Amino acid sequence: MLEVKELQYFVVCADLSSFSRAAEVLYTTQPNVSKVIRSLEEKLGFEVFERDNRGIKLTRRGRQAYEYAGKILEQERRLRVTHTVHTRKNN
Repeated sequence: MLEVKELQYFVVCADLSSFSRAAEVLYTTQPNVSKVIRSLEEKLGFEVFERDNRGIKLTRRGRQAYEYAGKILEQERRLRVTHTVHTRKNN
């Protein structure tokens, strides 16, 4: 099962085209980012990034996954906001 954290890391990496810059933004290490992305790729069954010495870029399937990931993260954010508002009204 995919985890929200994996999708978050994936989107940040794609936006920055760099695991190391993503690590800075995510307040973690580059090896940890690589590990999370590798786990995501294993779960999906395909590589989401092409890697070379200049950085990373999305594969064709990675671009499709990026679109879905963005939508999923937006829905997750809305759910959290709705839950927070509902919780505050009931307290």
